[in-house]
Amino acid sequence: MVQDLLRKAVFSIFAAMLCLIVPRALAQPQPDSQSPMQPYATGLVFLSMEKYEVALPLFEQAIRENPRDAKAWLQAGLCLGKVGRAEDKLRAYRKAIALDPGFAEAHYSLGISLLLTGEKCGAVHELRVLRTLDAELAGKLAALIDTMEDVHDCDTTPEPANDAI
Repeated sequence: MVQDLLRKAVFSIFAAMLCLIVPRALAQPQPDSQSPMQPYATGLVFLSMEKYEVALPLFEQAIRENPRDAKAWLQAGLCLGKVGRAEDKLRAYRKAIALDPGFAEAHYSLGISLLLTGEKCGAVHELRVLRTLDAELAGKLAALIDTMEDVHDCDTTPEPANDAI
């Protein structure tokens, strides 16, 4: 008899706790099925497999979830270039730099892209910035710039406009 009363008391306490806990748990926002890093990380996997058309929407999703993610902008820029969207690639690299001015890889990628599009003075500007950020990447970009003609004319050329997205 005492055991029955004890069981009923424990059950009543347990039921009362459930009545308090369950509504609170249901009222709290549930986490998304994807973490903010999941599209970015998945994009990196497809990027490493050179599946640029698959990786690009994943980086774009990562950017929608966190528009201030300079790394996602950089990777999106790489994919944009690989799918033939050169102007969008430049805008993505510039956006990455606008978000993180010390992001050496973005300056390097922009510098190379500017060289490929014939904007030598813009590439020289990126080299100047890179020299303050990363000597190794600056050396690589400098080696490419040294192969170009008419780069000496860039000494007095104003810096390129930052038309970030």
